[in-house]
Amino acid sequence: MSEQWGFYFDPNRCIGCHACAIACKNRHGVDEEGVDWRRVEHVESGTFPDLTGTNISLSCMHCADPPCAKVCPAGAIEKRESDGIVTVDQDACIGCHYCGWACPYGAPQYGSDGLMQKCNLCLDTGPGSGVDSPAKQDQERPLKPACADECVGEALHVGPMDELMDRASQKAAEAFRDSDDDVNIIVEPFSGNADRTDVAEEETAD
Repeated sequence: MSEQWGFYFDPNRCIGCHACAIACKNRHGVDEEGVDWRRVEHVESGTFPDLTGTNISLSCMHCADPPCAKVCPAGAIEKRESDGIVTVDQDACIGCHYCGWACPYGAPQYGSDGLMQKCNLCLDTGPGSGVDSPAKQDQERPLKPACADECVGEALHVGPMDELMDRASQKAAEAFRDSDDDVNIIVEPFSGNADRTDVAEEETAD
């Protein structure tokens, strides 16, 4: 594989606005209720009164060895050799939902037609190129998938994993390297129940 694309996420910068999830729906015309290629979940830990809570933005993890592809009887799911992105051929999908049962992250989604759909990193001619979105074709700035392009707090980044590792803190990079998980997402350690309003104000000021 020439390179692997994936995600970098910093929960300390996420304000839980769901802009990433909405941008994904808008970019791909996913308008059915309950079908979410990307979603934001709130995670709580601790015991009262010492509670902490944070948000995490989730989608397909474009796993190194995707379990969804292993169980697909129709061979509709493929991991691309050029960039490691996991794609689904809806013309080949038979709607058996085996992929949904196999995926531990809830990435496969099913619309009224019963066929699997999910994050494809905004593929067109290449990662992040912006399907049917001329505004994203501006060569004056890097082309980004919709979720990262619309992230208010710049908590979510997408790109080749080696470039994302350069962005990560030492702790996040070590955790990713040492993990037994198969996923292609680097997550920064959560530093505590920080006030996210400063992130929003920072973006507004810019």
